[in-house]
Amino acid sequence: MATFIALDASTEACSVAVVKDSQCWSLSSNTPQYHAQQLLPFIDQLLQQTGLHIQQLDFIACTQGPGSFTGLRIGVSVAQGLAYGAGIPMVGVSSLAALAKATAKAMQQPMGSVVTLLDARMGEIYWAVYQDVQNIPVVVRQPTLSKPQDLVAEIRERHLLESAGLVLAGSGQSMLDFSAEELTGIVVNDQLRPHAEAVADLAAVLWEQGAVVAADAFELIYLRNSVSWNKRQRIRTPKT
Repeated sequence: MATFIALDASTEACSVAVVKDSQCWSLSSNTPQYHAQQLLPFIDQLLQQTGLHIQQLDFIACTQGPGSFTGLRIGVSVAQGLAYGAGIPMVGVSSLAALAKATAKAMQQPMGSVVTLLDARMGEIYWAVYQDVQNIPVVVRQPTLSKPQDLVAEIRERHLLESAGLVLAGSGQSMLDFSAEELTGIVVNDQLRPHAEAVADLAAVLWEQGAVVAADAFELIYLRNSVSWNKRQRIRTPKT
């Protein structure tokens, strides 16, 4: 198995994981606005704990969005700087897929579809639908950005609330106006967030599939067009 770092800073929480010899070590914090101060110390601590040097890594994995604009930029800047300096590639993981995987790990039991929901601010929600297939979340509704009322309408139109084992997970869940009757038998958890351990699980699969990019080609996925940055904006390579 590959040896690598995985990190997530796409929400108000941030986390780092190091994978070595099929084992995973991680650190996390739920302290908003402190990602820039926490990520590098987390990485240093985990590298020391595992006895690894940055040049021994095969790649660095990072959530690429959607999520907090500032958090994503901080996370990718850290990951990209390390990868570029070490001359190793990167693996990008969807924040919503990482949330789906984190949900599966938290549930510790078989589940059906999971609707992952992140508060996108501005009265909108980032969301997607995944189906658990052999312990890997497979997307069945691509990540998108919606108003809560539009999302509720689509969930009803798709009859998702009638799906066996449905889970609604993530910070955006509390923005949805469903009745108690509609949610009968459905697992609801608005406290779950993407986590570096889940990023690591998905990145290991993507690595095996060859889904890697050079550090200077890594892209973020914002989904929002109505602000001053692009929907997919390339992070430029730091000048030396």
